[in-house]
Amino acid sequence: MDRQQQKNLAHIYRFYATLFRDELSLEHVQFLASPLFLKYCKWTYELAADPAHREAAGRFLAYLQLLTPQALQELLRYEYADLFLNAGPNPVFPYESVHVSKTPVVQQQSVFALRELLRSIGVHVDPEFKDLDDHVAVELEVCAHLLDEGKLEQYTSFFAGTIVNWLPEFCNQLASCSQTPFYRELASLCGAFIEYCKTLIEQPPVSGEDPPDTFCSRYAQSLKIAEFKPAPALFLPGAQKPEPEREIPSHCYTCGALCGMTAKVQDGVMVKVGGLKGDPKGDGRLCPKGGAATKHVYSAYRLKSPLIRENGRFRKAGWDEALGYVADRLAAIPAGKLAYFRGNDYANFVHEAFFEHLGCPKGTHRTMCDNANRMANEHNLSDKRPWINYDEAEYIILFGNNELATSYGQRKTAALKKAVERGARLVVFDPRKTETAAKASKWLPIKPSTDGAAALAMAHVIITEDLYDKEFVENWTTGFDQFKKRVTGEEDGIARTPEWAEKICGIAASDLRTIAREFAAAKAKGVLSWTGLAQVPNGHWATSAIQALNGLCGTFDAPGGPSLPFKRKLGSAWRDGQKKPEKKAAPKLDKFLLWSGWSPAKFEEQVADGRIQALVSYWADPVLTWGNSASVARGLEKLDFCVTIDAFMCNTALFSDVVLPDSTWLEQAQVKPDWLYEAFLSYFAEVVPPMYDSRPMYRIIQGLADKMGVSDAFPWGSIEEAFANQLRDLPWSLEELKKNGYIITDPAEYYKYKRWGSINPPTGYGSSGSSRTGKYNFVNPVSLEMGVDPLPNHKEIDSQLDPDETYPFIFGNYRVFQHEHCSTFNNYQLMKLRGSNVLVMNSEDAKQLNIVSGDTVRISSPWGSTLIKAEVTDDIRQGVLGAAGGYGHVRGLEGDPKFPEFGGINVPGELMPPNVTEPTGGTPLLKYVKTRLEKIAS
Repeated sequence: MDRQQQKNLAHIYRFYATLFRDELSLEHVQFLASPLFLKYCKWTYELAADPAHREAAGRFLAYLQLLTPQALQELLRYEYADLFLNAGPNPVFPYESVHVSKTPVVQQQSVFALRELLRSIGVHVDPEFKDLDDHVAVELEVCAHLLDEGKLEQYTSFFAGTIVNWLPEFCNQLASCSQTPFYRELASLCGAFIEYCKTLIEQPPVSGEDPPDTFCSRYAQSLKIAEFKPAPALFLPGAQKPEPEREIPSHCYTCGALCGMTAKVQDGVMVKVGGLKGDPKGDGRLCPKGGAATKHVYSAYRLKSPLIRENGRFRKAGWDEALGYVADRLAAIPAGKLAYFRGNDYANFVHEAFFEHLGCPKGTHRTMCDNANRMANEHNLSDKRPWINYDEAEYIILFGNNELATSYGQRKTAALKKAVERGARLVVFDPRKTETAAKASKWLPIKPSTDGAAALAMAHVIITEDLYDKEFVENWTTGFDQFKKRVTGEEDGIARTPEWAEKICGIAASDLRTIAREFAAAKAKGVLSWTGLAQVPNGHWATSAIQALNGLCGTFDAPGGPSLPFKRKLGSAWRDGQKKPEKKAAPKLDKFLLWSGWSPAKFEEQVADGRIQALVSYWADPVLTWGNSASVARGLEKLDFCVTIDAFMCNTALFSDVVLPDSTWLEQAQVKPDWLYEAFLSYFAEVVPPMYDSRPMYRIIQGLADKMGVSDAFPWGSIEEAFANQLRDLPWSLEELKKNGYIITDPAEYYKYKRWGSINPPTGYGSSGSSRTGKYNFVNPVSLEMGVDPLPNHKEIDSQLDPDETYPFIFGNYRVFQHEHCSTFNNYQLMKLRGSNVLVMNSEDAKQLNIVSGDTVRISSPWGSTLIKAEVTDDIRQGVLGAAGGYGHVRGLEGDPKFPEFGGINVPGELMPPNVTEPTGGTPLLKYVKTRLEKIAS
């Protein structure tokens, strides 16, 4: 291959590199549609050896003439966003890593090999290029550069060892995924060119010369005659040394456990994660979710650029345009009508301050998760979740809490397993035989939403048999006499005996009596509940009843009991004359029995009556998580304006006017006070810089603040300045925290309340609630003040919600170990572990309906229905149905037709009653939907 032929090939390589590098500029579309290019391109493909390639060129040229250049560019911008920015259902991944590994994961070994090649030829990729090093445009530019420089041997090696191994597959993928002839035929033409180059290498011309009238020379001449202008050079001179390998102490943010993590980074790429030695949450361990962190940050489904919706489709936008548009639209929303929901608290002091300044109603996971529990624990006790200390536990009772699959911390999980192994008695009340129930000494398949009756019956035994801790009750509780009167029936004539409870919850009176006696007699013991009780109609009173067992037995802060939370409070991020933005009054959108605020489960209703006109959703995906999906979608469609901020194209993004690409938790930092048994500070490191054109949330907010004229209120040059301000009044530095990843500020301690003189932590420490009396309250003081039943109880369920002859089953949503809510479903490693969900049903129910595992069934409620595969088992209570939650994404791995093995059903989203919650705190009824079932197909 002579020098002229090499230069001709280089010109063609740059042509394709330009067309694949980014969305096409109007200038390049005008070039493609110009009569001169059309004429000479047709002339070129007359020499194509394969008739299929000549036909593809004909279709390509014909399509270029159908529309004006302006109309064609607009259409291609939408197509580009769908294909290459993950806005569409069938995206294309222009990266060697993906195609060589055949997995939707970027930044794999091919990146390092490419960087080594670039170093060897003395260039590096321009930092202004926001995409990845093994992008198709980069590798085509490598070919062009090597040929231009006359480095034929290196070109041949790179082509044979790299290009042919993946670029034909990329072209095939692009051709099959494209919706318009432009990218479909462009892919065919590029694939044909690669095949032509392969032939040149394998069968070079005998003479070694390039005659003037060959396909290659004509192609190059056509581009020159038509004056093709390639995109600016991708490479800058100078070899970049590889970054040194580092091990970075940090913490995992996949779930709320926040376990310590050590990230290994090689040349700026995270290649491995492990536990963080001595970390108080994980104790050096990571679960499968944390262990798959690299597949999260390097998922090929990441959002890469701001997107603006036009004509029902998305196009790429720059940050300046996107933030300016958002700022203008937000400014036009009437005060109090813009709602803000955050599912992520990364540097939340920044974004909360901004939206509080705008006077926005604010929503968090509180109402979606366990507000019913909180309305009990935060007023009767001092915190939402006083975790049991399993290290010394002898007797453990769990209600609706699957610790081994959803535990907040691998250290706690390991301690529970060890406790069981050494002989501790574990009793689990749960309709489903969960992973934790399977390890239990006794599993009691209780009827959903009747846990309070079981707990009251146990309290009846403990009180009437004089088994309670009199010293604790007398000195550290209030309201015992009223509670006793209720339990014994002196208050209302209904004694809450085990026999009374058996009729309600389906658990034998003898079991309830035995468990109560064993629990009271044990030395180190504790009882705990969680969302299994929160997301049902009467979870608040049930939580109160269960927590009362700890109150009766004085287990708080005792060995084996629930540890009272205490975590250090951070100082203000605004210091030395910096002024925090003014907080403006926000309307309380909803009023429940014990809590006022915004419950997103009532979203459609709030939009319909004008309380909400616009929404900013950060890391939340309302369509998938707020309740009845159709109801939420109707609400979104009626909004004046909607913004989604996320790292992935979630279901809600499809209804949004603007989508802003958030960086993942591995690309931004935060300082967080935490506790398990010790109190400690944890550091979440920016392990790798933000990828593509994504930004961490704090920078997004700073950009919006600038557009809205309040940039002075967010003054930090870097987020670390804010962190340093927060730590200024504490005896530990930011540098010390970053170096270690965590700092234990206070050791674990039993009976802290005796030193404090209260069950509330002292000044300088925080918890999510507070006891008004400083003691455990059997009578909820807030309920008493609000005129709500203040004592633990079992409430009859509204007949509209309770099962009946038409809808005899109770459906409940549950979490699984391999996923976290809806945030991990673009992680290929985790989806391989659990890529879909099924409907779990009892074998006796299945027998009556002639259903076997694998059958397709229709599950229906009065509010919706869906089809799903059945799984028949004895490990669920008769009359109860269950399915893992978080599934149902229409984009990403679940929606991608290239991976048909993945995908599940958002069952609660199809079935739940719209605009309905439990009454005390506005929590949706994810675990209590009346349903019926029918077999559709075997």
